[in-house]
Amino acid sequence: MKKDRIFLINESNSIVIDGDKESNTQFGIFKPSKIKGKKSGSKVKTHNGNAFYVIEPGTPDLIKKIIRLPQIVTLKDVGSMSMYLGVKNDSKIFDAGTGSGVVACSLANLSKDIKVFSYEIRKEFMKVAKKNAELFNLENIKFSNLDVKNGIKEKNFDCGVLDLPDPWEVLPVIAKNFKVGARIVTYSPSIIQIEKTLRSLPKNMKVERLIQNNEINWKTEIERDILRPESNGILHTAFLLFIRKVAP
Repeated sequence: MKKDRIFLINESNSIVIDGDKESNTQFGIFKPSKIKGKKSGSKVKTHNGNAFYVIEPGTPDLIKKIIRLPQIVTLKDVGSMSMYLGVKNDSKIFDAGTGSGVVACSLANLSKDIKVFSYEIRKEFMKVAKKNAELFNLENIKFSNLDVKNGIKEKNFDCGVLDLPDPWEVLPVIAKNFKVGARIVTYSPSIIQIEKTLRSLPKNMKVERLIQNNEINWKTEIERDILRPESNGILHTAFLLFIRKVAP
């Protein structure tokens, strides 16, 4: 996140303002002299008395403010990726199909010692992903505007993410760049993509799990005695196929 960006919340809203400029918002005007240098937890007010609190944003806060071009990977899927890939505080992570950069930024944001190498073939997507990395204030992502089907130069990856339409064509090309024991997840909206990947899986890679995450939010309006599932949710987004390199 740029140093002059300030995240603010109250009971009902969250906003981001530029700490170096006067910010005219729907809630009123924030003056730099009133907010600059405020620590997390500090109370600030607009010119008309609306109160907010300064916060250090987490990944869910930052995701709400990113620039989006392609459909983003949802946090429900990113959470499974980080856990089942076994991401550690010093992991070296490969990411192909950067898109808007949600996966790269979310994983890199877990620890400043994580190193993410993200490949994207489309220049317009790469441009947006770099801006989103600035929002997160991340310096541990290296972006490359290259086609992974032509190979990658970095080696000894601990894990990887393939958000690509044809992972079965990419896995044989990049397998040598991963450590034995490394895990890779493919993110595929269609089960046909999964089938093609399974049928062409390199011999030194084995399936660990295939999952589909469905998220159902609940209404929690206790004051109205409402506590029930929402009528809609974040259902199918993609299948996550986790595979592991078991031999050189």
